[in-house]
Amino acid sequence: MINDFSKIYTFMEIVKERSFSKASKTLGISQPAVTLQIKKLEEILQATLIMRKKNGIILTREGEKFYKLCLRFESAMFRFKDEISHIKNDKAPLIISTTQLIGETFMPLLLDKISQTANAELDIRIKEQNDLIPHLKDRRSDIAIVLDQSYDENLIVKKLFDYEIVLVSNKKLADSIKPEDLYKYKLIKDRTKYYLNDIFVKYGINYNDLKSAYVLEGSIMVKRAILNNFAEDYVAFLPKFLIEDHLKNERLFEIKINRIKLTRSVYVAALKENEDLLNSFLKIKNSFNF
Repeated sequence: MINDFSKIYTFMEIVKERSFSKASKTLGISQPAVTLQIKKLEEILQATLIMRKKNGIILTREGEKFYKLCLRFESAMFRFKDEISHIKNDKAPLIISTTQLIGETFMPLLLDKISQTANAELDIRIKEQNDLIPHLKDRRSDIAIVLDQSYDENLIVKKLFDYEIVLVSNKKLADSIKPEDLYKYKLIKDRTKYYLNDIFVKYGINYNDLKSAYVLEGSIMVKRAILNNFAEDYVAFLPKFLIEDHLKNERLFEIKINRIKLTRSVYVAALKENEDLLNSFLKIKNSFNF
């Protein structure tokens, strides 16, 4: 049994630095001491974790498994430190994790309503979509606002709202088009719009095969790009709420696609043990009118 957590921190530092000597400098202990800690750790686990090579270290299969466990331990410690720092206040902040799109658009408008409804201070954290559920399950957040429904027996997931996605252009090109006309245009693509392919495949369109001028990380970057680049005629799929003002002042132009209306759902998730907290949060649901 591992009772001395310093061995775990030493192991993780070696993996991070890919070197025993660099880890010893970071930790402020001698290299023989680092080596001895890993030797004792391997004896406890009865497994070889690390193999030294000329250009650094590599993890064995057991080492890889142990490292994944260490990451879970580290995340639990982060949450422990968060909560213990608020122990004098008797009330920890409500930690909400979400994507950049939700975090930069909706959340700033609703901070007071969420705080008053939950009767707590708020700590809003921006994460990659794929990290939201793992952070929630590791208890690094209390609530996650996600763009994909997650099916997990340990979670409660409820729909928060839907929003419309529209095709827009940087110049006035057409009021409406057929789905197959999409192949004529150059798109500024959002790397995260993988779900569009599932929609368009029903109409015989492969979204991945559409011509792309640029591929960017998310909707906010795409919005900025299409508003500021005019070398060619560009189109892009964007959340309508994100560009409504630009449609009104004709800096961008909506192109309707015959027979197709694109919507995406936003969900809120929490561990089952936090069902009351989730239901409290959902009282703000009517504030999302998009």
